[in-house]
Amino acid sequence: MTNMNILRGLLIILVIFGLFSLLIGNIALAAEYDWPATEQQIKEMGKDSPIKTPGDITNVLKGILRWTYYIFFILAIYFILIAGFSYFTAGGNPEKIQKANTSLLWAFVAIAVGLISVGAAQIITSFMTP
Repeated sequence: MTNMNILRGLLIILVIFGLFSLLIGNIALAAEYDWPATEQQIKEMGKDSPIKTPGDITNVLKGILRWTYYIFFILAIYFILIAGFSYFTAGGNPEKIQKANTSLLWAFVAIAVGLISVGAAQIITSFMTP
């Protein structure tokens, strides 16, 4: 067996173990949770929630998508800087040029995901408003 097959096997085992432990952990936490017995306790639980009306759902989703937009554009700038540095230091080395091309590709992927997140916010808003 090659080292790559061993690493793939270990990765698969770790992913399965992680998913299994998440499932078991959630079941254990749910079993120990003291569910509120009265309607008053249920109402008090919702006081700290940022969602009070149906319009608040879109505000929360817009906030999440806005942060996704920011994060992916920051990643795009990072990948563009890495690509530029790799191009300048390549000196004709095909491996470094390939690394720069890959970084540039990932920059475009990050920009695309950021733009899609903005579009997704508009689509979600249009579905939720009457």
